[in-house]
Amino acid sequence: MSKPQLFCFSYAGGNASFFDLTEKDLTEYDLVKLEYPGHGAKHKEAFCRDFDELAYDLFGSFINQYSGGRYALFGYSMGAIAAVEVLKRIIGGKEINAPDRMFLAAHEPHSRAELEGYAGDCTDEWIKERTISFGAIPEKLIGNKAFWRMYLPIYRADYSLIRNYRFEELALKTPVPATVFYSETDTPRKDMELWSRYFVGECEYFGFGGGHFFILEHHKEMAEIMNSKILQGNLS
Repeated sequence: MSKPQLFCFSYAGGNASFFDLTEKDLTEYDLVKLEYPGHGAKHKEAFCRDFDELAYDLFGSFINQYSGGRYALFGYSMGAIAAVEVLKRIIGGKEINAPDRMFLAAHEPHSRAELEGYAGDCTDEWIKERTISFGAIPEKLIGNKAFWRMYLPIYRADYSLIRNYRFEELALKTPVPATVFYSETDTPRKDMELWSRYFVGECEYFGFGGGHFFILEHHKEMAEIMNSKILQGNLS
């Protein structure tokens, strides 16, 4: 029997290779690492202007790579929004069965407070400081002008997508089970539990130490939980 597919959606500014870290640990899945337009292998494509446009692109990629069997979606940070928007289109289309499970990490279902004043035209320094504060930029690259010349437009585009997304307009109530990962210092559980408004069946929560990119330290533990959903028969 073939493995279930796990469709992966990356963080703001990231690309599909982000999930290379976890691929060897997620032994029960066949990973499909989706790329955003303007990122990674699709860097020559134009950035999406909003999440509707991004979800349309990602849904097309999902359709093209879906093998027809069991599957789950895994979104990290901004990828959690992207995964939920793709889920909406899967459910609405009705041609494909809903995923067996959603895995959502590092983003609560409301806009981040620090983006409330972001209008898409803030300074390069603001973008740099915010990005560095998440701990995703290796120290050797912080002062690298070539790095920022390449990545500043990507972070700017992605922060604009997140800023303009309205969770209060998210029309979703689904029995698809969800597993939510969080760090108390980054996305407190009381905020993450708002996902239960949308995932009205099973919605479980697992907390980890560390900052926004707790997956870097805890990818093995997260993979054990995700693998266990098959081993326990929860993906069937």
